[in-house]
Amino acid sequence: HSYQPTREVAQSCETGAATNIIYGLALGYKSVIIPVFLLAFVVYFSFTILDMFGVSLAALGMLGTLATCLSIDVYGPVCDNAGGIAEMAGFPEEVREKTDALDAAGNTTAAIGKGFAIGSACLVGLALFGAFVKRSNLGQKDVSLLSPVIFAALLVGAMIPYWFSAMTMKSVGLAANEMVKEVVRQFESIPGLLTGEPGHAPADHARCIEISTNASLREMVPPGILVMSTPIITGVVFGNAAVAGLLAGAISSSVQMAISASNTGGAWDNAKKYVEKGCVYVDGVQQPKGSEIHKAAVVGDTVGDPLKDTSGPALNIVMKLMAILSLVFADFFLSINSGHGLINRE
Repeated sequence: HSYQPTREVAQSCETGAATNIIYGLALGYKSVIIPVFLLAFVVYFSFTILDMFGVSLAALGMLGTLATCLSIDVYGPVCDNAGGIAEMAGFPEEVREKTDALDAAGNTTAAIGKGFAIGSACLVGLALFGAFVKRSNLGQKDVSLLSPVIFAALLVGAMIPYWFSAMTMKSVGLAANEMVKEVVRQFESIPGLLTGEPGHAPADHARCIEISTNASLREMVPPGILVMSTPIITGVVFGNAAVAGLLAGAISSSVQMAISASNTGGAWDNAKKYVEKGCVYVDGVQQPKGSEIHKAAVVGDTVGDPLKDTSGPALNIVMKLMAILSLVFADFFLSINSGHGLINRE
């Protein structure tokens, strides 16, 4: 929270959670501009020099930063867990302040790591897209946007990340509802647990962990089926050219949604920490933890968690998995009506 954009999001909490949400979303959308321009330049420059081989080398170059990305991604959760342990153990307030500062830095490093992961996923997906086009014997005329099938598939592909994100975010909401109900049940059924009275019965942590793990496995099945079945159904029914349009739409849409979701969630999280640090003033009055401004910041942080921790990172998998499946099934698509699909008689 050392930079102005996050501080603006924190200050927007002065007028409630709604303006906090608006500022956070605007910040996330704005954060897409520079990365997309850079990716577009890399794709254009590498393709101009070495065709799709150049794009593949660019992807390998970004993947070469894997060790650094893993390090900075791990940094944030370690600091976050350290802060939680310090709070539960009853450490002095200054310890929690230090871990909060480290956690805020961890959100920033995680956003950087996610940016590299998104960029590499985009380039890898584009390289696999080139391999699919080559494998399918498609020329430039075959994948022209003037074809209604290609343009329709492009629109559907651009929609897939939104459908996928809706499913994953709703899954987080369902799991959270179940978890909250379980916590309330334990507070009501175990005397003294809520107030922290000495000698109360222990909380059933295992049940909460079971809810979380079961939901994470159960709720990921529908999004997985969506991503894996879409290119296969499109190739079988409409042919290889339609799959090319589908992949182009999915990659271009996913990379922008992923960047926006990751940065929006991180900004809301750091804005909340900025408020908790006591750095937000309204008419000269400090707004501490527990104030109305802090409550609005907590709402933004709660909304941002599924964005930056679930939907955003998962879109990397959408880009790569759809491209890999299309490449693997390219010969199968070619065997159906010479690659034109079941209903496309071109």
